[in-house]
Amino acid sequence: MSSDPRSAILNAAGEVFARFGFKKASMEDIARRAGVGKGSIYLHFESKDELFEACLRLSQAQAIAELETVVRRATTPEDQVRAFIQCKLEQTSRMAHGQRLQVETIFEMGTQALRLMPELQEKETALLARILTEGNAQGVFAVAAPHPVAMGLVETLAAFSVKLLTLGSSAPFREALDAYFDVFIRGLVPPRGSPSHKS
Repeated sequence: MSSDPRSAILNAAGEVFARFGFKKASMEDIARRAGVGKGSIYLHFESKDELFEACLRLSQAQAIAELETVVRRATTPEDQVRAFIQCKLEQTSRMAHGQRLQVETIFEMGTQALRLMPELQEKETALLARILTEGNAQGVFAVAAPHPVAMGLVETLAAFSVKLLTLGSSAPFREALDAYFDVFIRGLVPPRGSPSHKS
């Protein structure tokens, strides 16, 4: 158990919610896994709903932190876009396969999480728009409207995530995604000979 009971509860709750879904997850199971009494949970969270939302917020914060770290490691704007896309797909694959989520659990949790999704997508869009804007400034990209393009890519990745979560990631599907995103990234680069192109 963690020395911080709240963290232990959140970690345990994340595992239990992922395994059983929101409805079937019990506070008793969460308490047992966290190594605390059931009453201790209510010292930190008023209800199962509040605990679930806290788990979602923690998961989203960790996902954004991972994205920022991966993007920061990439050296060029083009590589940063590739790193962003790859990281998002890997995060979804981990969620689907690492925890062996059942389809009904994914949809139930997705419905519960829906109200928090815009907040996560805004953060992802802001990060991607910053990459595109910096790429424009360096002459690597020629994106007239970085924010809408970033928003479109985030929405596209969300749509692919649903398929990854429900059907899994076969080799042909991942190859198709790689080819698709390669075309997308090449479309960000100005044509050779244009004033904004830097070779």
